[in-house]
Amino acid sequence: MESFRGRFTNRIDAKGRVSVPAKFRAVTMAQGLNGVICFPPLNPGSFIEGCGPAFSEIVDQMLDRLDPFAPERQSLAAVLIGESAELTFDSDGRVILPETLRNLAGISDEATFVGMGQRFQIWEPKAYDAYYAKALEDAQKYRDLLRSPSAPANPGTGGTR
Repeated sequence: MESFRGRFTNRIDAKGRVSVPAKFRAVTMAQGLNGVICFPPLNPGSFIEGCGPAFSEIVDQMLDRLDPFAPERQSLAAVLIGESAELTFDSDGRVILPETLRNLAGISDEATFVGMGQRFQIWEPKAYDAYYAKALEDAQKYRDLLRSPSAPANPGTGGTR
């Protein structure tokens, strides 16, 4: 399956339009959507979450596992669904980023799109640079969490118990 990869910074015009990276457009179009879905983040940070219909369906499935009247589900749905926006590509591959989402992320003149696999994030460029410096440092601490799919289940034991 195609995934969102890479980092791209594009200008936002006076009407709030920004060009979505061609690689990102290809992913959502392969999933049957001529646009992207954007919503506020659950994790702390000044960015906008973005995805195609495949990840949006995963979010719906996760929410569907919760009691439909539970306050936790209602809070999560209010953010992930209620504040989401399906943005359609124009003929130049641009979308209009909603002002509410831009304000949330502190985005004004430029937007940095960052691939995250099944989803992507949209940042104010300087805010992303600061975040990335910390993420690079943290990634060194977390690298042992990554294992090759062919690695033994219990490293150092040959895969036996």
